[in-house]
Amino acid sequence: MSLLKMVKPPVYLFLYWSVFLITGILLLFTGCGGSGGASVSDQSTASPVVLTGVFVDSAVQGLSYTTASQSGVTNEDGEFSYTQGEAVTFSIGDIQFPSVIAQTLITPLDVFSVTTVNDIRVSNMARLLQTLDHDGIQGNGITITDEAHNQAVGVDIDFAATDFSSQVEDLVANAGAVNTSLISEQDAIGHLNLTLGNMATSRGCTADSTKIGYTGTFSTLAHSVSGMATVIDDCTLKITQFNFDGAAPNVRFYGGINGNFADSEAFAIGERLDGRSYTNETILLELPEGKFVDDFDSLSVWCVAFSADFGNLRLEAP
Repeated sequence: MSLLKMVKPPVYLFLYWSVFLITGILLLFTGCGGSGGASVSDQSTASPVVLTGVFVDSAVQGLSYTTASQSGVTNEDGEFSYTQGEAVTFSIGDIQFPSVIAQTLITPLDVFSVTTVNDIRVSNMARLLQTLDHDGIQGNGITITDEAHNQAVGVDIDFAATDFSSQVEDLVANAGAVNTSLISEQDAIGHLNLTLGNMATSRGCTADSTKIGYTGTFSTLAHSVSGMATVIDDCTLKITQFNFDGAAPNVRFYGGINGNFADSEAFAIGERLDGRSYTNETILLELPEGKFVDDFDSLSVWCVAFSADFGNLRLEAP
């Protein structure tokens, strides 16, 4: 006689529903909560979406770029391809720029993880890009030609060097561009500032808020979240030293008031963070259209599906 036949029906049903309820409870606690990983069903098996970013000091055409999955040359709009979370390296010949986490918009400031155009590395990069522009008219875009790439083969430069002009002297003299000597730091910074200002204005973004320069440090509540945030302008935050293990579904940065990220005034900022881990990374976080830094005072790494806070901060004067 089988075991099931030996067990009376009421006992059998009791055992069945007990197993069902225990299984349901275990599944409930394996989502966003705590610091554990997501279930297998949460892990996406779809191919990563290829995104488009832009390199700007005016749109720069002709820069070589490489990510883990993509490579090519920026087009006339300065566009390059990447997938979320990849680092991208731009280059001219053998001159490689420092790698930076790929995002929708990259400027020389992002390459060096700074917020001022007066950084010598930023100004020297701007001088080089603008000098190598084929027609010398930066306002209509910057075009780096094949000849410039050829002349940069075997060239090794230091963007932080005080003798930067002499390091690129032969390159700029023979690159086939209108300018045959490096343009001045003042002219390069002036153009870069104009570009950045036009970009901010086109987004309705200025630097008028009293919160410019406010900072905050993430508390660590779950999933190894840590890092800092700094207000760059009215609609941009810079996240630095950011860590997150990525082991939870549907996670976003969320803005809120007084640490409340679940009410109607809270809103998502930027792309989803889940799907990979982050280690000591820098992220330029642009607020959604129509949102400004005066609309919130707190920031969270927020699990949308389970309304769980993995770490938050309050933006305060330094």
